[in-house]
Amino acid sequence: MTDNYDLIIVGSGPNGAVIAAQVHAQNPEASILVLEAGREITQVPGEHLVEADESALNASYEDLMRRARQIEYVKGAVSMNEIEGDAWQADVPGVFPAAFFGHNFAAFPGASVAWNIGGMGVHWTAATPWPYAEEIPEFLPRAEWDADLETARGLLRTSVGPLVDNPFTEPIFAAIREAVPSPDPAREFGYMPMAGVAHSDRPFARTGPRDIAPFLFDGSAPNVTLRTGVFVTRLENDGTRVTGLVAKDVETGAELAYHGAQILVAADALRTPQLLWASGIRPAALGVRLNEHASIDGDVEIDAARLGLADAEVPVPPAGEPFIGSYWSPSIGAARPAHGQLMERELDGRHVLGVGWYCATEIRPENRIEFSDELTDQLGMPHMTVHFSYSENDLAEIRRTMDVQRAAANAIGTFQDAESEVLPAGASLHYTGTVRMGPVDDGTSVVDTDGRVWGFDNLFLAGNGVVPTALTCNATLTGATLSVRIARAVTAAL
Repeated sequence: MTDNYDLIIVGSGPNGAVIAAQVHAQNPEASILVLEAGREITQVPGEHLVEADESALNASYEDLMRRARQIEYVKGAVSMNEIEGDAWQADVPGVFPAAFFGHNFAAFPGASVAWNIGGMGVHWTAATPWPYAEEIPEFLPRAEWDADLETARGLLRTSVGPLVDNPFTEPIFAAIREAVPSPDPAREFGYMPMAGVAHSDRPFARTGPRDIAPFLFDGSAPNVTLRTGVFVTRLENDGTRVTGLVAKDVETGAELAYHGAQILVAADALRTPQLLWASGIRPAALGVRLNEHASIDGDVEIDAARLGLADAEVPVPPAGEPFIGSYWSPSIGAARPAHGQLMERELDGRHVLGVGWYCATEIRPENRIEFSDELTDQLGMPHMTVHFSYSENDLAEIRRTMDVQRAAANAIGTFQDAESEVLPAGASLHYTGTVRMGPVDDGTSVVDTDGRVWGFDNLFLAGNGVVPTALTCNATLTGATLSVRIARAVTAAL
């Protein structure tokens, strides 16, 4: 028996939730099915882990995020879930290195995937800086982009302000603004835009998918359904239209079938192209032009005396809040394609500022995912080999960005070059471009400006993989902005 829906969404992460929220708001009568392979990670499906009542989960998130290194969070999440060695279990939720599924990610070792309700949206840092200049797709009408950006900010509950009352904030602002000046007053060093709601007596309530589309997770909309433990393995199609979805029950292995008038895949930037390849949908750009900003990490101990605060007490955030402050050094386009994410925290008894920087890298077809027609992963899907490297221009930009990082860090304390580290490729978890958007079907894009796969009339894609530009900023808000646009097209198709 095949179930029929107006819209089927594959993936319950932030972009799947944005699509569901927007389509449901624009067409409340539409029947929507969201399919998710993973299960809940807390008692409240789709909530951010910092909101979890389970003390062990919350403590793990707090401890790992204090380090301000997403790659260590991934490693910690694996140990948190008691996975031993290079193994993966379908009944254990969490974030896992992509290589755990049997793929070859030697050239992109930091890459990871979420296997749980809400996808990466229950794990993310909630930073929502917006793209600028070359980061914004030039082929999209600017007025539409700006309006969709505002809608995405609202859905993600983006706010700009302090996490806690903090006497160090303004001196830090002044020192870094002088050390790393910006010619654009609107792009000066300041608070990091964060997705969530600030509270004085408990952690900043970071936005999870359940906050974007509450009805999807609480069952309050009778014509919207979330089914978990369902792994989609193939999109049946006739070359121009998806005619059905084939899936399997993760627990029993039973084959399942679904039919939707419109199909949207928001599985992530790795598994979305993998699903298309497995389905025989193989445009020339599929998996090609994989992009990720380089991640440069470091910590500097805050010199209170240098900031004129020798007698000031270091603020203590509410229990469960990983950070004292979250700050942003915006990129300023081609003149400085480098974005700083600086996190103030207490670490091992020291008052430190995490000085993380991202810099744009060139979009090149050499950086790509190679899919196999012979080998499969642990789920029976096409094996992936990632080819990724930095060009000479990328390496030069990394060096320039390290100079920016050093100038900012030395304005706060004493920073040694040895304390600056380029993280393994993939570690930012902000990879893009594998199913990129484009204005014409010229072999360099997978979807059109509405997110519809070229040559198909009912297959849409969403998520960070759709982003066609080289980003310096965190990718979530950019992907969500495109999802707002795509949701409008899906609603029109309904």
